[in-house]
Amino acid sequence: MNSVLGKFLKYTGTFLCGVLVLTLLLVAVACIPRSAIQKNMEKSAHYLCDGELFGKVIDDVDSSKIDRYADSILLAIAYQYDSEKPLESVMRSAYYSNPIENENQNLLDAVTKGKEANLQYLRYWHGSLALVRPLLVLFDISQIYVINAVLCAILVVVLLVMLLKSKLSRAAVAIAVGLMGTSVWFVPFSLEYTWMYLLMLAASIVAVLLARRRKWNLLGIFFMVVGMVTSYLDFLTTETLTLTVPLLLVLWLLYSVDDREAKGRAGKISVQSILFWGLGYVGMWVSKWLLASVVLSENVMPYVTQHMNERIGGDVGISFGSYLFGAVFNNMKCLFPFDYGEIGVFAGILLLLYLVYRGFVYHRNNTEWKLIYSCIGIAVIPYVRYLILHNHSYLHFFFTYRAQMGTIVAILFVLEIVTDGRWLPNGRHRRGKT
Repeated sequence: MNSVLGKFLKYTGTFLCGVLVLTLLLVAVACIPRSAIQKNMEKSAHYLCDGELFGKVIDDVDSSKIDRYADSILLAIAYQYDSEKPLESVMRSAYYSNPIENENQNLLDAVTKGKEANLQYLRYWHGSLALVRPLLVLFDISQIYVINAVLCAILVVVLLVMLLKSKLSRAAVAIAVGLMGTSVWFVPFSLEYTWMYLLMLAASIVAVLLARRRKWNLLGIFFMVVGMVTSYLDFLTTETLTLTVPLLLVLWLLYSVDDREAKGRAGKISVQSILFWGLGYVGMWVSKWLLASVVLSENVMPYVTQHMNERIGGDVGISFGSYLFGAVFNNMKCLFPFDYGEIGVFAGILLLLYLVYRGFVYHRNNTEWKLIYSCIGIAVIPYVRYLILHNHSYLHFFFTYRAQMGTIVAILFVLEIVTDGRWLPNGRHRRGKT
């Protein structure tokens, strides 16, 4: 009983401290005077107005579409933070918007013509402003894109090197294939896309360190914190990445150790990690709504509920079945190389056939079924998300598709489990033995 109470107090205390620290971070950056970011805000607004709101880097390739709409709103909120009322402005997250203009033009009008905020966006934390607003003191958004690209590349290299040094070369290959399959090279072009990749990579590095040291008892609180930070940073993009990829790497570490007892924990670790990540994610979001209600002295739930219904429901003039099918299919077809015309589809089909062939011909006699079931459960998480938030996933498939990186890694992990991967010195494959 005391153990359960102690764990409850530890998790609750961690959650409350996390909410406090993350809130204070936003309040602190809101105290930066508007004049300190004025010059770079003007440069950023002009930069965003020079391009399309939803332009494609490659014509006819949906996966290359860049969302500058969300970036314009994020900067608009950053600009309207009030250093004299930092807590209130953080909770309200207001910005200037004229419905007859595009949001990049609205941003330009706000920073060059002194337009004041007239629309709130309080349902999100917009926690990325804790990073973006200080950066705007020194850099404009085009330079921040470059910084994010460099940071993303560094984290990828660190993670891959860590896996290779741990003799987990196939895990490194799975991560690399997952990054390629979700066209990571387009991610730094938009702030909206970047945060989940940076957090996923950082969380994966920490998860590998914990698993390598067999700190299984810390995974619950770790994934709860990751879920909290996900909710804090995300703009409803690829939030499940911060759960699926780090958790799969933990399972990969379990699979790699010669310890039957450790492998037997796969199911328990998976369920607990998903549960605590979900509690951190949902709890952090609810905390924003409760704090906003208290600070602003108004009930924000009707507004929040309305927008939740839009993401789940909505109406684009098609049948419900077409809605669900489109939410899944549109996301799947954006995966590399399927999104690159007939040649891409052909190459993708050949790759899938090879994977099926390899798993069928070179299968093991003994299989770790608990690990396979755990991986399959993780692999379907993005599709559950697509079906629940089918309106959002149907309309925004050009970036939500990247959540399938977890699915790609899970599939390759399952293939590794069922395949006899031992090779003879002469390069010929030895089959039928484990």
